[in-house]
Amino acid sequence: MEHFKEYFTFLQKFDLRLSEIRDKRESGELGPVFKSGYDITHQTPHFSLQFAKHLQILKDLAVIDIIGADPGRRKAYLDQTKKLLFLFNRYWENYFRHYPANGENLQDNFLLVIEFPEIFYTDLLKPNKTEVIITPEFVEDLCDSIREREESLAGFIAEVTALEKTGDQNSEIEMATAHEPTPIRIRRYPVFIEGIADQFFKIFKEYFEEKEQQPLFSLLTNNVSPKKKLLFNSNGNQLADAFKQLIEANLIVSCSKAELESWIIAHFQYVSNAQAKPFTTGYLNGIISSDVKICKSPILTVNRKGSGEPALAVIGRNRKGSDSSV
Repeated sequence: MEHFKEYFTFLQKFDLRLSEIRDKRESGELGPVFKSGYDITHQTPHFSLQFAKHLQILKDLAVIDIIGADPGRRKAYLDQTKKLLFLFNRYWENYFRHYPANGENLQDNFLLVIEFPEIFYTDLLKPNKTEVIITPEFVEDLCDSIREREESLAGFIAEVTALEKTGDQNSEIEMATAHEPTPIRIRRYPVFIEGIADQFFKIFKEYFEEKEQQPLFSLLTNNVSPKKKLLFNSNGNQLADAFKQLIEANLIVSCSKAELESWIIAHFQYVSNAQAKPFTTGYLNGIISSDVKICKSPILTVNRKGSGEPALAVIGRNRKGSDSSV
């Protein structure tokens, strides 16, 4: 299981580096001010193809290790990976809870505040080490690195689970009689109560290119999957918050929050720092399944007056990922 151990360690270990970075918080009247700052561009998919390729190779080898293990050990290792998914969820929840609002500066102890050294491992970050500056660019790169690892781990679990199910199904087929029915797994999706889908679409469509608005309408009203993921031209937490408000107000029915999160992952991506980013389970779980109100710039609110019909109201728009909160 050496490959699995290497993969599991790589997912949790962040190789933070120090470099001279301009401190944009300083006025710069006497010229730019440079300070020691964290950097992780070498472990992001956008700046390092080697990182993404190495992660892919480790995952593929780890799958081979797991499939070759006996069922008891395989289950134990899979349980460990699911615990790691929980740590990703914890990171995103802490991140959204503490990310500064309305253009406020990041504090140099931000990684400590979100409990990063407790969740993951790095030999550079110390509990009392706050003299190194934290920049929005670094945090964005860190989120990209975490997102890539989380997607890889989710893919690993899906591959192993699918292979296990294939084996189980083959065994069941051999044992089943010709008269036994085959159980059908139903995938549930969000259904809007009457009138809400149209209201939501009128607000929501403004965040999508015109060519994607018809596929968006078909998805919201009839669950017709678009040919490719639809790009939400703003911050991902705004999209997640909108769906969270709807499901918590019982304006979306027929699915759980977890099923809603999976549906969003399958059909949407969002813009951050002028780049399209995928949603991940941990990212969405940190918003939709969290009890903390964490979206600082929501796009809508749900209004109810007495026993009257619910209505969706627009809140000021903030498009194109201009907010640094990813």
